[in-house]
Amino acid sequence: MPSPDPAASVLLLRESGSGFQVLMVERNARGFFADLLVFPGGGVDDYDVPAGHGRWDEASHRRAAVRELAEETGILITGKGTKTAPTGKGRAFYEKLPEVDVQSATGSLTLVSRWVTPELAPRRFDTRFYLATCDDSARVTLDTDELVAFDWVDPADALSRYEAGTMNLILPTLAHLRWLSRRSSIEDAFESASGADGRTLIRPERMEDGSILPVHLPAEAV
Repeated sequence: MPSPDPAASVLLLRESGSGFQVLMVERNARGFFADLLVFPGGGVDDYDVPAGHGRWDEASHRRAAVRELAEETGILITGKGTKTAPTGKGRAFYEKLPEVDVQSATGSLTLVSRWVTPELAPRRFDTRFYLATCDDSARVTLDTDELVAFDWVDPADALSRYEAGTMNLILPTLAHLRWLSRRSSIEDAFESASGADGRTLIRPERMEDGSILPVHLPAEAV
């Protein structure tokens, strides 16, 4: 069975008139997540790994989350809000961004959960999902090499679209949207995720009929 590859994803939230919205992106027709609506994110690469760390370390996941969000949407998160990300991908991203900005960005993330793909899957990921926030001034510049569209969605509306068959989601995305739909505000979301580090490993299981056992995020189990 394949070993899981480390990956990171960002649930980027912003205020809206009805509460809050989360940024979702649509993958193109190529690759493992073809045509899916997901949160921005991707794999942890060697250039995400700081000195003295490994690819599966928390520090490496956080850097990958910041980089992937910046590359895919043009949004760079910082400890003092958001700004336009520097152009360039991979190593070029880090070459154009001072290390102090990288540290500010990674420090602004809050871990929500960690998911490991079932063992029988053809490709597996060890993905950490993070919360971040931005204001209305943040503008998305889509990476058209990998993505075809984006949308700021109300979590409850996204679930309705999924139930109606107009939104294509995988289990981790669906579970996080359900979790967000139960949060009363952005502040509530961050408070609910607080303290998640080190205790949030989720391992969905594939059943004999091919379905995947439903799971709940830790905040829903208390």
